[in-house]
Amino acid sequence: MPAIGISPLSIDLVTSLDLGPAHSETVQVNLSEKGVLPKIDVYFLADTTGSMQSVIDQVSHGAENIMRQLTQAAEKVGADVFFGVGNYRDLNDPQDQWFDHQVSLTSEPDRAREAISRWSANGGGTDIAEGQFYALDILAQPPGGSVGWRPDSKRIIVWIGDAPGHDPICTAIPGVDHEITQESVTAKLQQQGIFVLAISTPSGYAPGLNADPKPLSKSDAYKNCRIGGEEGQATKMAGATGGTFDDGIKPEQVVQTIIDRSTDRIRKIGAIKLVPDQRIAPFVRVQPPTRGPIEGGTAQPVLFTLSFPAAAPSKAPAPSSGAAPVTVEGRIDVKIDGVTTGSIPVKIAVPDLSGHYTIQCTKSGLNLQLETPSWKGDGANVVQNISTGIPAEQWDVKPVERGGYRIKNRDTALDRYLEVANQSDADNAEILTRKNPDGEHKEWLLVPVGASDTFGPVFRIQNRKTGKVLDVLGQSKEPRVRVVQYRYWGDYPTYQQEHNQHWYLRHVD
Repeated sequence: MPAIGISPLSIDLVTSLDLGPAHSETVQVNLSEKGVLPKIDVYFLADTTGSMQSVIDQVSHGAENIMRQLTQAAEKVGADVFFGVGNYRDLNDPQDQWFDHQVSLTSEPDRAREAISRWSANGGGTDIAEGQFYALDILAQPPGGSVGWRPDSKRIIVWIGDAPGHDPICTAIPGVDHEITQESVTAKLQQQGIFVLAISTPSGYAPGLNADPKPLSKSDAYKNCRIGGEEGQATKMAGATGGTFDDGIKPEQVVQTIIDRSTDRIRKIGAIKLVPDQRIAPFVRVQPPTRGPIEGGTAQPVLFTLSFPAAAPSKAPAPSSGAAPVTVEGRIDVKIDGVTTGSIPVKIAVPDLSGHYTIQCTKSGLNLQLETPSWKGDGANVVQNISTGIPAEQWDVKPVERGGYRIKNRDTALDRYLEVANQSDADNAEILTRKNPDGEHKEWLLVPVGASDTFGPVFRIQNRKTGKVLDVLGQSKEPRVRVVQYRYWGDYPTYQQEHNQHWYLRHVD
């Protein structure tokens, strides 16, 4: 485990209906002098088409010095460094030359140096734009794959070239099984936490990595692909991945540029972030979002502030024996340059929520209410409606001994308990109210799913028998639309605070 310290070691809170200031926690990440990121992987990727020969000669002659300097930089921050090597050409060249992965990440610098010495400029002559996005798409893979990225390593691609890339590389090209674009490759690199250090070496008719690819994309290999892309490809990709871009680098400058940018990236911490997992993220705000860059090799504290709306410290009253046995548990990861270096477990318990409430849909802002107030029959439907303060929009939440709650309407005509009609497991089954309080289909869990900065905790109201939740039919925001049950999807694809399955509780006298 990397040599850092984190405080606090854990965070224990309870959900609070109090709309006062958010609960605050200060997190301190203590960086050590060495070993913050003990593994660094550097992959050298070069354009080896015909115009690159003078650059390739310089890198080949300087490869031993490059490896030595990078190894020394890593040792100074208590890390070991692995090297990988590959090269690319264009998709009008033979398929095995589109991307030649020569050496997977290795601890043996001589293997990487020997692979670089085999670079030879050739091919790619039918147009100027090249196939680097094909190569980068393959390199943007998780640890453990063919490239050999190590788990928990800081991953760097040193990319050297003199021409922009075809965008898109489409499936009309034989051998391409999915469309590849600058946008798709950038997203994959970001997902894998890979830094791109782009070095542009324009030469003659090759105007550099940042040139507009459209007028340079004339190969017959692309005749069935849309000709697209924009200038600034390398700048955008380097910026999006937290890397660097150097333009106008002459052959005699390329070795020192590789050494300078790579050692700087090895020595410096680019970004420290606190990243809540999917369960905890809706409950917490992190400030600042990122700390960095920070010079490595120095012991120092780095501070963040966590704000938890609608939460209180765990010293607040614990859940009573009748309260719903619901606790949200997750973690907040400390990520240094994309590597998880530690975690803070977070637990948010739910106190006894027994009481009198209005229940408001977060999407529509309308309240759960009897469809026909003051009707004296049994089996009344429920709808969402505009608040007028009548008892038919007020609810008593009463604990069930085994956990969960019964939810009884406060309309004076008849005591009625919220239920799933006919004990149905179906999506869109009606929600009714009946005077008989018995049965699991009339018992509900109030499950916190997030916290609003202004309106308090956000709940899903989940039936104990069916596991499905209260839902406004058709996701409507209109008054007098019926409430049904439906499978929960308020966290798909990510958490949505304003959702037809999410509800606020408002205390009433």
